[in-house]
Amino acid sequence: MMGQQVVRTVLVIAATVFLASLFGILTRPVGYLAAIWPANAILLGLMVRRPEFASAWGWGAAFAGYIAADLVTGGRLGITLWLTAANLAGVLAGYLCFRRLAADHRALRRPISVLYLFAVCVASAVAAALVGGWMSKQLFAADFIHGLELWFTSELVNTLVVLPMILTFPPRDAWRWPRLGFGRADLEHAAPALALLLSCMASGLIGGPGALAYPVPALLWCALTYGRFTTAAATAAVSAFLLVLVTGAVGPQVEAFAAINSTSSTRLGIALMALGPLTVASVNSARNEVLASLSLAVNHDGMTGVLSRRAFMRISRAILAKAARHRRSVTLLMFDIDNFKQINDGHGHQVGDEVLIMVAKVLDRELGAHGRLARIGGEEFAVVVADLSAESALALAERLRAAVEAAPQGEGAVVPFPISTCVGVSHMLVAPDGDPDHGLSLMLGLADGALYRAKSAGRNSVVSAAQAAIA
Repeated sequence: MMGQQVVRTVLVIAATVFLASLFGILTRPVGYLAAIWPANAILLGLMVRRPEFASAWGWGAAFAGYIAADLVTGGRLGITLWLTAANLAGVLAGYLCFRRLAADHRALRRPISVLYLFAVCVASAVAAALVGGWMSKQLFAADFIHGLELWFTSELVNTLVVLPMILTFPPRDAWRWPRLGFGRADLEHAAPALALLLSCMASGLIGGPGALAYPVPALLWCALTYGRFTTAAATAAVSAFLLVLVTGAVGPQVEAFAAINSTSSTRLGIALMALGPLTVASVNSARNEVLASLSLAVNHDGMTGVLSRRAFMRISRAILAKAARHRRSVTLLMFDIDNFKQINDGHGHQVGDEVLIMVAKVLDRELGAHGRLARIGGEEFAVVVADLSAESALALAERLRAAVEAAPQGEGAVVPFPISTCVGVSHMLVAPDGDPDHGLSLMLGLADGALYRAKSAGRNSVVSAAQAAIA
């Protein structure tokens, strides 16, 4: 198994670096300057996201990928080795810096994370420049100082453009295909991306130094609308487009170093411009997390994780209002854990809490997406479901009751003794002019009365409001 993991690491790193390096080499319009060099940033991002890649085998595979890409495109071995050393020095410096940062900062989840990212990119660029600058005379006919400036600027630009996209790439279980549609909400959601496309077209058509800033408002709009990865990808695409636009304007007849020197400032400005949308996206991400936490605290029971009473009442009113519009039925179930006071008195409140959590898990699992579950009192739970017949409502209540009764018991179980519940069922066909508040109060009262009948009948039973009325 270990051998397979090593082989996989070598293949992934070597192939990734090789392909990314080939892409960068193909964007060299002048001399040895690549308009975009993504290989270092991609390698750094992979090693930060997957620390197991940062092994001796991983670094060796990266070395081989760099060498192979340069040699197959006509590079000389001596220069190729030096260039590879500069690339690896920058990646190693960045990796060592990232190891000192918390996971939230590595994923750009906090407002200050982008500043940490910038500092790491600067350190990486300095390391690459200190190694690569000595080759300036051979590569660009420039002295060490100018070569240092060239390496630093190029490395910083490429890392700032590409690395955020790698760091924020969502895990596989979080992938979501965009929903395509032509409704108002769909068009509003697509508007920032469309504005970004139009602004890039304007930059290419109008030209001039000021045209490089045309996409900025649209990028900020994207940062306020989309997530961190989408913003990072959009920013990288726009930056890459602008970098190619700038370096592509340099004709081959111009002396290499002069052309590079004339575009370094513009290239660096484009990369630094990307920090704005990334910061906005990070701030927005942190804000959304806080709002989600607040929503969870307000709308969910802190112990069991199911809906709170307030949230249940609000959702039930909405379900009743929708049922009234379509003349459909609504079912409300109320559960009470049998002998819960004796459990607390005999086994302690900690065991009582475990009972509540277990019952909530069982009910939530069995209910699935067919209804909404809430804890509405100390040991009382409630379920609201739409579009069930009276017979199906009773069958659901019985199934949920049986699931709680069949929960694991005995030695080693979370709750080592039998647990049972009583269930009261109210079922109503909602009239078109039905008032949700009145309807909910009526259903709660009927379910509560049925629950009382179930408890009086010997517990661990299901009683409907109709049965209670007959009795």
